[in-house]
Formats: sequence, C-alpha cells, structure tokens
Amino acid sequence: MDRKVIINLITQILLNEVAFFKQSMKIAILGGGSWGTALAVHLAKNNQELKVWEFFSEQAKEMQERRYCRLLPEVRLPKQVFVSDSLPEVLVGSELVLVAVPSDKVETVVQQAAQLIQSQPVIICSKGFASNLRLLSEAVSEKVNGNVFCLYGPTHAEEVGKGMFSGIVLAGGHGKEQLKELFENEALIVELSDDLIGVQVAAALKNILAVFVGVLDGMELGDNAKAFLITKGLEEIRQVGMSLGAKSETFNGLAGIGDIIVTCGSKHSRNRYVGQEVGKGRKLEEVIKEMSMVAEGVTTVKNAFMLKEKLGLKLPLITGVHNILFENKNPLEVLREIR
Repeated sequence: MDRKVIINLITQILLNEVAFFKQSMKIAILGGGSWGTALAVHLAKNNQELKVWEFFSEQAKEMQERRYCRLLPEVRLPKQVFVSDSLPEVLVGSELVLVAVPSDKVETVVQQAAQLIQSQPVIICSKGFASNLRLLSEAVSEKVNGNVFCLYGPTHAEEVGKGMFSGIVLAGGHGKEQLKELFENEALIVELSDDLIGVQVAAALKNILAVFVGVLDGMELGDNAKAFLITKGLEEIRQVGMSLGAKSETFNGLAGIGDIIVTCGSKHSRNRYVGQEVGKGRKLEEVIKEMSMVAEGVTTVKNAFMLKEKLGLKLPLITGVHNILFENKNPLEVLREIR
C-alpha cells in the first residue's frame, strides 16, 4: 500500500478516536420541540449525555418510548437521549442547560427551573424578546447564577436533525471556547462572538422579514421586490441593534444576513409560511390556529413595533409589516413607503 495512503488512514483513525472520546457532559435541554430535539440528536453524535424536558406529558412519553418527535418525523432519537416532563428529573445533575422553548415561554420556564439550576452555564436557543421588550439574555441572567450564552444562526431543525452541514454562532463571555467544542463536528461549524446584543436582535427581527417575504410570495409579486425588502430590512435590523449597543459587523455574519437568507428563502420557514398564506388572502388568526409549530415572527412584529417607538426610530418596513398583519394595509403601499 502506498505510504501516503497509509499515513492518511492512520490520521483518519486518530481523528475518529479523538471525536469518539471527546469529553462527555451532562446536558439538559428545556424544550422538546423541533429545535430542542434537533440539538439533542446533534449533541448525542458528539458523545454527550442528553436529557430533554418536554412540557406536554403525552408528547414526552411518546418521544421517550417511540424515540421520535412528531415535529421531526424523519429523525430518530439516539439511545443516550432521555425525555421527561419532569424538570427535576431532567435538571438535577446537569452541567449545562439549553433553553429551546418558544421565546414567550422562556421567562416562565426558567423561573420554574431556577431552583434546580446551580451555577452551570445556560445557553439560550430561543429567538425573540422577553417581557417589557428586554433581551432574553437579560431576563434569564436575573434568574440564574451561571454565565448566559446565546446560540443562533441559519440552522433549520429539519436539517440539523438529519446531520446536514450548517453553521451557527455561539455568543457570550468567558467559557464559550470550551462550549464550542461540545457542539462542533464535521456537520456543524461554530463561530464565536462576544456581541450578545447583536445576535439576539438579529435572531428575533429576521423573522419579521420572513413574514413579509412570505406575503410577497403569496401575492406573486416577484423576486425583485423580495431583494429590495431583504436589503432594506437588514438595515432596519442593524439600526435597532446599534441603538441597543450591538456591533455593526454582527449583522453581516451568520447570525445576521445568514439567518435572514435561510429564514426568508426556505420551505422549512414557519414565518414565511404565515406570510405566504396571508398574502393569498387568508386571515392571520386562521393560519396560526391550524399550525402545529410556533411562528415567532407574529409576536415579534408586535414587540418590534413597540420597540421602534421606544427607541425613537422610524423603521418603515417593520411598521409596514405590523400594519399589513394587524391593520390590513396593502403590501404594495408598504413597499413604496420604504426608503
């Protein structure tokens, strides 16, 4: 056998051994929906020990016994993933906590779990705002003792769960370098950031753009209009972020334009779907009622509308999406008003 081939084989074996013996950590995931499940499946491949808390007892039992999540029917749960509707059963003994419940449930769930969370790190994976227009990291930091991080980027659960290549951003302070090692493998590239504000603003507000893109698709208004909307929308998101203290460059990265691209253009996007159905003439309430998963963008539109008033910003696009959804304004009129 060729010497070069032998060396390559030995190298590959050693790399596989390193991956196999990667330090295992006891990880608790709060939220057994599509994203929480996808993260559990991904982390299990990295030799991590996972416990998932699912609010609905029937769904938790189904996931534990049948080894699948009804929101990700093509994905199977590995044997090292345990699912329960009991917070103590999931959290006691954990060394890291991931929060993957809908954004409007984050504060309530973390409050319920706070006594069971010691000083271990907490990673927020939910996208949106906390009460009183606060950032989720601010609200969570008030309830836990450990360092708080955010994990955001263009990562649809359907693809991460299947092990398809993705890139994501882990933001926070001290300790993020070590946490990165738990997540990264050949299927997931993890970039680091210290801009907790920027990644959260981008993660929340990009859902608004996805709703508007969906409206345009539903009305068959074409690709040019969508390109205009996304370009102008990115600048409005940047304005909000920088008004709150974010770094401009964050919005040019995976957590910014990257997440906008995937959310606005993907068949998996729930927010785009909501907009598309509204663009076809359906009532917003009717569309939301029939959905099995949460479209965060609808709630975020309301929050962003209030936030722009609080910050004293004009933001014609964000204002326009609000008026389309809740005041039946013509989307073409909104587009013409954006400068």
